[in-house]
Amino acid sequence: MKTRRVFVAALLCLAFAGAVQAKEAVLKVAQVADISNLDPHRINDVYSANVVRQVYNGLVQMDDMIRIKGDLAESWENPDAKTWIFHLRKGVKFHNGEELTASDVKFTIERILDQKTASPGAVHVKEIASVETPDPYTVKITTKNPFAPLLSSLSRYELSILNEKAVKAGGDAYGKNPVGTGPFRFVEWKSGDRVTLAKFADYYQGPAKVDGIVFRAIPEDATRLVELESGAVDIVSNLPPQDFDRMSKNPNVTVVDVQGQSTLYMGINEELKPFDNKLVRQALNYAVDKQAIIDAVFFGKAAASSGPISPSIWGFDETLKPVYPYDPEKAKELLKKAGFPNGFECVILTDPRTERKSVSELVQSYLEAVGVKASIEAIEWGAFLSATAKGAKGMFIMGWTGTGDADGGLFPRFHSSNIGAANRSRTRSAEIDGLLQKGRTTIDEKERKDVYKKLQAMIIDEAPEIFIAVTKNLAATRKNVKGYVMYPSLISPLYGVSIE
Repeated sequence: MKTRRVFVAALLCLAFAGAVQAKEAVLKVAQVADISNLDPHRINDVYSANVVRQVYNGLVQMDDMIRIKGDLAESWENPDAKTWIFHLRKGVKFHNGEELTASDVKFTIERILDQKTASPGAVHVKEIASVETPDPYTVKITTKNPFAPLLSSLSRYELSILNEKAVKAGGDAYGKNPVGTGPFRFVEWKSGDRVTLAKFADYYQGPAKVDGIVFRAIPEDATRLVELESGAVDIVSNLPPQDFDRMSKNPNVTVVDVQGQSTLYMGINEELKPFDNKLVRQALNYAVDKQAIIDAVFFGKAAASSGPISPSIWGFDETLKPVYPYDPEKAKELLKKAGFPNGFECVILTDPRTERKSVSELVQSYLEAVGVKASIEAIEWGAFLSATAKGAKGMFIMGWTGTGDADGGLFPRFHSSNIGAANRSRTRSAEIDGLLQKGRTTIDEKERKDVYKKLQAMIIDEAPEIFIAVTKNLAATRKNVKGYVMYPSLISPLYGVSIE
């Protein structure tokens, strides 16, 4: 009897040890900033998007090669220029146990388009005229005009499919208790600190390889790396360029280097004087040595911009060379011509990230050399987004990724209808608006490319921003993390990641 009791106790110990081990299979991800919301229709930042991508699915997704693949839609057809029919997977479950149906898709799209929602993501699907549900597993989308980038737009995180019942039950607090169909379900959000997710056992592709994910907000570069090296976090999704080579030599760390879709620029609020003068904006571009900034801040992990979008985005004009070569004398000449021979004073707004503060400081020094005195204000990410959307009081440093299509890289940023949202430079140009609209409604690929070629040349000439760099996406993981793939969009699914 005593032997039996010892045996049973041993089994209990083993079971307990197994349970502890299972609890420890939690992926810990360090991000620069906290999320702002987990309602996809309320967000416009990469940190929230990284969490949203784990909790939700879309009709379609972009893979790591910037190719469209089915997600909740297993197939689709485009019978005419304005009609798209999607066939949903059957048996897909939301985290609240509800089955996904076409009505949820209809609800999602109509909600993001509703002006009361005031969604920053609505810009990507404004061309949708109606959504119909012929049966529970079929969705018919009709656009106002032919809309070539519809699939790439639907792959955006803002178009994650919502559960109508959960959204209505959550009300204004829904973004703090989200319900998706993704591989991980929401557990907790400690504002300013962390977001905790747990594996969703009923995920349609099967359970994830880890039991949960914790996203931690760690603004300081040095702290993120110390946490990685000590094993306190498993992934650092924003590896500082200056630490890439050092971390690559750490035997316990794997570094990741991917050409990104993102461009880094210094936005200019065109509504403010003297920035309403194109000659001034062009002068600022000539005043800044972009290659020197790349060498000093990005340590070779970037390239000088050839315009407003990355070469990895469809529609990029491949004949373009890096724009506005460093020419301080030309800058002074243009400032004099614009009526500012002695320069002027202005403000540069930045968030707290080390590389963005460093870029801002270098831009500040280059501008001072041509007589422009810029003061720098660094504010928290959420406040930065709000301030620049409302209208920055000068210049601001920003990055933009888009959808993988030129429409997603340009329409949100430069169409006048998006002032107050993604058009932070507050660009107003009937000609630019016309070309942006033509680009998204032209179906023929060659004709579309011609439109975007003209558009990029026009934006470069208008200089609504100082075009700085096309950056690489840098990340680092612990050596025992397997299956991690950094996406060009900076928004990487973690479903296939495991910890050995």
